[in-house]
Amino acid sequence: MRIVNVDNNIIKELRKCGISTKMRSLESCEWVVLEEIDGIIIGAAGLGGLFHVSGIQILEIHAGKGIGKRLQNELINESKRRGYSFILVFNDPRNIHSERLHNSLGYERIFRINYSKEIIQDVKIIILKPKGKIIKKILTCFNTKIGIFFLACTLKITRPLFKRVLGYNEENIPLLSIKEILGSFEKIWEDLILIIRSGDFQSLF
Repeated sequence: MRIVNVDNNIIKELRKCGISTKMRSLESCEWVVLEEIDGIIIGAAGLGGLFHVSGIQILEIHAGKGIGKRLQNELINESKRRGYSFILVFNDPRNIHSERLHNSLGYERIFRINYSKEIIQDVKIIILKPKGKIIKKILTCFNTKIGIFFLACTLKITRPLFKRVLGYNEENIPLLSIKEILGSFEKIWEDLILIIRSGDFQSLF
């Protein structure tokens, strides 16, 4: 396993093995963690964008072997070494393997956005430093109908900036429908459930 800053040579390697064909956003990361066999990349996880968005991709023939967890663990450890306060991930809740992986590593779901009936994303965070708690509180604003409306409008206006802000470099940037996003809004109750389970009701006030 190796950790490298993303440059043209790494992008060529990612394309050659087919990893970035599946997830182009890895090419926009600042750095990546690579898993290799005989010098060939079989999996990669990286971090990029102003909001420290992580992405991960493993070649299909190597899926289910624990590579994803190793990559994510190393990505979290390297983020701590580099002084990051938090990591965000956009996760399709219908992807059970990805859900289990990120939950097992301590990612917390903040809010859900339904770009369309086909594209649903849970925004999750893992906090590494106290500043990360502030970011989480700010992002929790989008777990309301008013907040998600504001976010939908902002995303629609800033769609061309997805690559820089979110590290999103896929060919098909989601087409945003404000009507669809509002109409399919689902409030996330995880924080409330955790408070009820812990009995720490003072944190509600």
